[in-house]
Amino acid sequence: MKRKVQILLIVLMTICFITPSISYGKISDVDKFSKSSILIDQGTGRVLYEKNPDEKRPLASLSKMMTFLIAIEAINNKEVNKNDIIVVDKDIAKVRGSSYHLKVGEKVPLIELMKGLMIVSGNDAAVAISKHIGKSEEKFVERMNKRAKEIGLTNTSFVNCNGLPIYSLSDPKKPPKENISTARDIAKLGKYMMDNYEKEVTSITDMQTYTYSERGFCKNNTNGLLSIIPEVDGIKTGYTGNAGYCLAFSMKINKDIKTIENRLIGVSLGANHKNKRMQACLAMLKYGRENFTTEKVMSKEELIGKKYLRGLDDLEITLENEDDLIIVKKNNENINSQLTFKEIKVPIKKGDVVGVIKYYNDDGEILGTSKIVSRHDLTDISFKTKIKMLFAD
Repeated sequence: MKRKVQILLIVLMTICFITPSISYGKISDVDKFSKSSILIDQGTGRVLYEKNPDEKRPLASLSKMMTFLIAIEAINNKEVNKNDIIVVDKDIAKVRGSSYHLKVGEKVPLIELMKGLMIVSGNDAAVAISKHIGKSEEKFVERMNKRAKEIGLTNTSFVNCNGLPIYSLSDPKKPPKENISTARDIAKLGKYMMDNYEKEVTSITDMQTYTYSERGFCKNNTNGLLSIIPEVDGIKTGYTGNAGYCLAFSMKINKDIKTIENRLIGVSLGANHKNKRMQACLAMLKYGRENFTTEKVMSKEELIGKKYLRGLDDLEITLENEDDLIIVKKNNENINSQLTFKEIKVPIKKGDVVGVIKYYNDDGEILGTSKIVSRHDLTDISFKTKIKMLFAD
């Protein structure tokens, strides 16, 4: 009976997500269940929706995103190898909470621990990874905090590698020490991971079921969105009593006639039930997909026009866009552009930056900027033109 109820719930949520043109009376109606949340576009970083995004809250197992990132980078830097064998000690095996069910004396490859970390949220797997890479969990946590600062997570602090609350043994009633962050910071972390290590991340976070026959282990991914929306490919769930139900999620928006391919990244923190967490994330994804489009407004080397320095025909430069310029545009949003020139001095070489063009909406929010460059050299200035320049001054 419980299984039938779960299937019915998934069907209802799927119907809700794919039903066209949902209408929200106001933007605050989008996510009714998270205590704080955010939805961003990966490519541009534009915030599409936010609700208390800078409120500091316990992270629970979303902490493992940083543990995972450090493991990926340590492998890429050849500091460790993904096939390194980690021997499980008693400190790893006794870790409580969500578990990869590691036992003392087991020998498990690092890459399998990384799967156990992200797919089934193994707290024990997190400790095993931290001890292998950092030589101790304490040193690994120092590295987590250092990396957070480097990435720009200004409101994030870690006390351990897995997000479990740390209670005082001498005073159990004292509030626990916990990993703390914000929805905005975790979205930044998700964007950083996808920007730099998309293949390494999604090869694990997109797995609906994880099977490791050598250990007789088989479990479903804790991220229920994967079974509802095929385009969802990550990232991580979390839950503790203080943190509530949390989820950092990502979804590819496939290219069609009108738009280009992109990805939405979102975070939901503090829902009071896992089904409400699911509803919050589905609502944000639906809102983002239906109300925004990703557009290329300028192409690389696109002709902008011509400019005559000091008003002289002899000092003509042809202007072109340096690179593709992609923006995320809200439906029915007015887009304005402004071209600003820097002080231009001759001689000019092909590719020299001569100005900047920016696109912005009626609220003044800058949606994208691109450098404007010279298409040709302007180096051979005749004596006659130099005389003209003196009078033009």
